[in-house]
Amino acid sequence: MGTSVPAQANADTSSSGIQGDHHRGVLSSPSEDPSGEGGLGADGKSALGGAEKRVRNPSLLDRLRQYIWLVPLIHTHFWVSAAFSLMQPYYPRLATKAGLEAWQYGFVFSTFKLTMLLGSISTERLMVLSTPLKCYLCGQIGFFLYNVMFGALYWSPGGTVFLALSLVAVIFGGFVQTVYLVSAYSVVTSELHQSSGVIIAIMEFMFGCGNMAGSVLGGALIDLWQYPLPFFVLGTIITLSIPWIIMHKKVPNKHPEAPTEEALMQAPGSQKKLYRLLWDPLFMVNMVTLMLSWVIMGFNEPTLEPYLRQFKLSSTRLGVLYMVQFASYTVGAAFAGVFCYVKMAAFFAFAGQLMTVFAYLILGPAPFVQQDPQLWMVYVSQTFTGVGMAAQFICSFSLALSHAAKRGYPDDIRTTGFVSTVVVTFLVIGAITTPPIAGYLVLKFSYRPGSMFLFGILLFWTPITLLHWIYLMYIQRTRSADVALQERSISSRKS
Repeated sequence: MGTSVPAQANADTSSSGIQGDHHRGVLSSPSEDPSGEGGLGADGKSALGGAEKRVRNPSLLDRLRQYIWLVPLIHTHFWVSAAFSLMQPYYPRLATKAGLEAWQYGFVFSTFKLTMLLGSISTERLMVLSTPLKCYLCGQIGFFLYNVMFGALYWSPGGTVFLALSLVAVIFGGFVQTVYLVSAYSVVTSELHQSSGVIIAIMEFMFGCGNMAGSVLGGALIDLWQYPLPFFVLGTIITLSIPWIIMHKKVPNKHPEAPTEEALMQAPGSQKKLYRLLWDPLFMVNMVTLMLSWVIMGFNEPTLEPYLRQFKLSSTRLGVLYMVQFASYTVGAAFAGVFCYVKMAAFFAFAGQLMTVFAYLILGPAPFVQQDPQLWMVYVSQTFTGVGMAAQFICSFSLALSHAAKRGYPDDIRTTGFVSTVVVTFLVIGAITTPPIAGYLVLKFSYRPGSMFLFGILLFWTPITLLHWIYLMYIQRTRSADVALQERSISSRKS
């Protein structure tokens, strides 16, 4: 129905104050009767008086304390994204100095995504064998080590040795980052499943902020010293939340509603049924739409920085240009959260798809646009790219979770873990295949004609996202009409 909230959220959570107080997955507070009738005596006045207010204030504080465990996760997500943003703008320049061509370091980007694919397939099983929290911490520590390795490439010999060491670093880095990502999304979406769209938007908002900060800090730190400095600094900051997580043990280690023995006995069968989602057309539309957000990223990784060299930008200015995309992604994430909350996620996914088409129309610009390359056009394109990618990913991820719940799958960490795994798998499939193709096309045809490859893909998928939105809107209105008809039938029988 175009909503980002899983089907379990269709139940009226405000109908029971007790249920709202004890359900960890609800972000909003339980509904309260504005008239205060719940605490009235026979004389119409509150039987509790001032004591009721004293009880409510600790209750509010208790609810806030429930979400303190999110603080170290937000810290980690911010700085992981900041470190992740360093590779795209700054590695191609180092690789070029080491004697690599565009298709060769494009292969490095693809290898990073390939190992992310392996990680996404493995992480679900790893979470079952250990716990999501252990996977999360291993991914966090591993990503710190990856940053140290990737920064140390500065001292590597050039040529084949540099390429081999780059591949070793990204093989390790891609795997551990996926372990971190899948476990992080599995924990937060299962703990806050009734507001999954909002929590995904918050995480992507922090991801965009981290990318923005990483691009600027990376350029400034490189100008301050050399290439390795931002990798060492940001990698170290990532680890600062680990002592808090280990000592306080507030991050949930499993779904709060533990399954019964019967549910555990039935788990293998239900796990097989989850794979039926891969044959569900609506689920797959969401997967392809969110995959395109990383197809865009994969196209830009080996091609955008070389294209920008004609403008002779310093490392700091180059970081600022990339920051525009990440800042726009942050704004888009905020809007995506709002559209998910008001149950218009499918509309914003279509709008984001349209924005990415326009972005690649003017980025080069397209060969049929009679205009020489201009830096202001790159800035405008980056703005639309950032907002569009946020809409594609957040809204489609949220719709996928919602659709899985509406199909009757249990709203637990097994389902959210499976959906998160499929999401990351599709993301990395798109990101794996794109960089070598992009590098080859740009090398053979130059950037403007070569970018039409991605422009055509985005343009082709746009009407599909439009039809998806229209279909979900039609279903929503049909169900609303059916509910209204049933209510009228019930009221007429009572009368």
